[in-house]
Amino acid sequence: MATAKKTEAGGNAFDAFATINPDSFKEGYEKFAETATAFADFNKNAMEAVMTAASAYSKGIEKLTAENTDFIKSSYEHAVSVGKSVASAKSPQEAFDIQSEFTRESVEKNLGQANKVSDLWVDTTKKTMAPLTERYSELVEKIQSYRP
Repeated sequence: MATAKKTEAGGNAFDAFATINPDSFKEGYEKFAETATAFADFNKNAMEAVMTAASAYSKGIEKLTAENTDFIKSSYEHAVSVGKSVASAKSPQEAFDIQSEFTRESVEKNLGQANKVSDLWVDTTKKTMAPLTERYSELVEKIQSYRP
C-alpha cells in the first residue's frame, strides 16, 4: 500500500489537494481561461500591428523609390540638354556660363531632393512605428496592471 508523501509544510500531498473544492477549481480555471484569451487577443493584435507596420514601410519605400527614380530621370534629361547647349555654345565664355548655371541649379536641386527624401523617410518611419508603439504601450499598461 502506498503512503502519502510529506510536503515541506509538514502535511501530505493529499491534504493539499483536499483543500481544492469544485468552486475554487472552477474560479481558478475561469481566471486561467480569461488570461489565456486575453493573451491570445493581445498576440493577434500584435501580429496585426506588425503587418500594418510592414505595409506602411513597404508603401514608404515604394514612394521613396518612385521619387528618386523621377529625380534621377529628370536630372539626366536636364544634363543631356545642358550638354547639348554647351556643345552648341558660340564661345568658351558662353559654354562656361552655361556650365556654371547648370552647376548652381544642380546643387539647389540636389539639396531640395535631399530634403524631400529626408521628409519621406521621417513620414515612413512615423507610419511604420505608430502601430508598434501602440502595441508596446498596451503591453506596458498590462504589465503595470499586474503589479501589486
